[in-house]
Amino acid sequence: MRTILLIIVSGLIFTGSQNQSKTLPLLSSQASDLHAAKPPVKKNPTQEQISQFMQTKLDSSKEVLEGLVVEDFELIQKGTQKMIEMSNATEWQLVEGPIFAQQSAEFRNAAKDVLNYAKKKNIDGASLSYLHLTMTCIACHKQIKKSAVVMNGVFDPEQVLVTLKSEK
Repeated sequence: MRTILLIIVSGLIFTGSQNQSKTLPLLSSQASDLHAAKPPVKKNPTQEQISQFMQTKLDSSKEVLEGLVVEDFELIQKGTQKMIEMSNATEWQLVEGPIFAQQSAEFRNAAKDVLNYAKKKNIDGASLSYLHLTMTCIACHKQIKKSAVVMNGVFDPEQVLVTLKSEK
């Protein structure tokens, strides 16, 4: 099971690094044209707060993944507990409704499963539960994007969805 998890993680890392290496460097004139054509988008304070909140959630998720890879059950528990606490915060509730309430409940249940397996020092159970937890995140983000499109202008998908990338 650990081998499968390591293969999946390695594949994700490799795929991400290949995507970055395929970008071609811009000539300085092309770079200035690109910046002139697309002014930077300013986030409103609420969007900035949501972005920071979701980045913290992502960081906790990375902590869990690191714990799984090195079999550090305390690190798994720490990251998972933080995600559970965050899922109960008001910032978590971006959109109201039964679909999102169900997705939040599924997220919390998957996180609790990861936590319980980590307490039992069961790396295989924690790994599988983490994969389920990750899938709940992806499903929710897809649903938010779909809802933003259906609501036709009530929400701008770029304002609702949070771009999770580190700014270095």
